[in-house]
Amino acid sequence: MASSYFEQFGVSGKSLEERRNTIGGSDMNIIAGGDAAMINKLYDEKVTGKREDLTMVWPIIMGNVTEDANTEWTEYKQGIEIVDRQRIIRGVKHPFMRCTLDGAVRKYRNRAAVFDAKFTLGRPLRGEEWSDVIPRLIAKYTPQLHWNGYLLQEADGKKVDFGLLSILRAGNEPSFHEIKLDHAYTEHLIGLAQYFMGCIELGTPPEEIAAHEPPTPVEERVPVDMTETTHDPHWKEWAGIWAQTVGAADSCKKAEAELKKLVPKSASEAYGHGIRIRVAKNNAKKIEVIK
Repeated sequence: MASSYFEQFGVSGKSLEERRNTIGGSDMNIIAGGDAAMINKLYDEKVTGKREDLTMVWPIIMGNVTEDANTEWTEYKQGIEIVDRQRIIRGVKHPFMRCTLDGAVRKYRNRAAVFDAKFTLGRPLRGEEWSDVIPRLIAKYTPQLHWNGYLLQEADGKKVDFGLLSILRAGNEPSFHEIKLDHAYTEHLIGLAQYFMGCIELGTPPEEIAAHEPPTPVEERVPVDMTETTHDPHWKEWAGIWAQTVGAADSCKKAEAELKKLVPKSASEAYGHGIRIRVAKNNAKKIEVIK
């Protein structure tokens, strides 16, 4: 009886094959997260088709069994209708894109939104405070919301402006979070995925991919004293160089502009006193030092 119950949390062979040849929202969380071990593990799974069996992983089971309750609770508490549950969407412009929606909202602040329900045991990582957990999880799942939002927008032809995240933390009431989707960040994620898929096609493991934190909403941005951060030594070094050279840089730009004005219209290039300005067919001018 027990084995047949837990089998329902497995993934079908057809679905596994589709996931092998595409990048899903949860995959995007891994790629954007920048953890080399996790990224290389994902690469190996895509290349070999062998995925870790998560059937008996307790947090995965809890995520499955609580998803409906989490979604219904969000509908009730937020006064919204969540549709398109478990809808699978495949990319048109980028066929390697794929997602399975937890849901979508047709009218959220008079705009469309994509929804995701998450379960977490909610424990702090080493060096974290309890108050750090939810902000970390929001950042972790924001790539997936952008990914799914892009695919929903492409499929329905209607702009998707928001990602809605409901996080069920152990036995606590789910917390609701609104993320304004950022087009530039989405395009950046797609670029990362294209690079990752290129590595798979070439059979070459991806080189180190830096973590790409999602953009901070304008209303949440605050002034930062860089002298009180761990980046201060580098900030101090480059700030000094910039302060010493900004005048020379401005003078250089002004001189370049004036020199380009002096190039005769009949010239293919102009040179003298150690510099050359080349003139392209479209009349664009490039200045260089003669060596």
